[in-house]
Amino acid sequence: MNSLPRSQGFSMVELMIVVTIIAVLTMLALPNFAEWLQNSRTRSVAESMQNGIRFAQGEAARLNRVTTFTPSATGGWTVTYVPTDNDSIPTTLQTANDPNIANVTVAPTTAISFNSLGRAGTAGSYSSATGSTAFTLATADYAVTYLVTNSHAPRRLRVYVTPGGKVRQCDPDKTFDVAAAPDGCPS
Repeated sequence: MNSLPRSQGFSMVELMIVVTIIAVLTMLALPNFAEWLQNSRTRSVAESMQNGIRFAQGEAARLNRVTTFTPSATGGWTVTYVPTDNDSIPTTLQTANDPNIANVTVAPTTAISFNSLGRAGTAGSYSSATGSTAFTLATADYAVTYLVTNSHAPRRLRVYVTPGGKVRQCDPDKTFDVAAAPDGCPS
């Protein structure tokens, strides 16, 4: 007796088992993926600020004049300088503002300035007669410390600038230790 050969492929039951397993694994991974996405947004803002601060510092040296980095509360920032031929009207060198970054906040929104040597401090009044900006060097351990937080994620990051102009990003929830937590903040 000749029987029909069995056809190749998957049965409906096997296919439904595979689809169910994929659905369960997806449901388990979604909360972790959402947290990872929010944490990456926080890191993106912190890295953007770090790059903006370094840009302001480099432009101060290149232009041989005081440049100012001004952050916004929503993670954007602007780098400006006051040209000598203008009457204290700042010129924007670069701006960063990503409207897709939601729930991320930066505090404080204190502006920081750099002199032509890359030192951090605050810029004061501008004199159009002499074409110079008054500049006060920072004297504390940190010229400014920004805290980047996300209302939907546990990750917080701190971006700080020393008076000498060193820019560093760290995790304020960890104490700095060279071996155990090199990404931690100094106490």
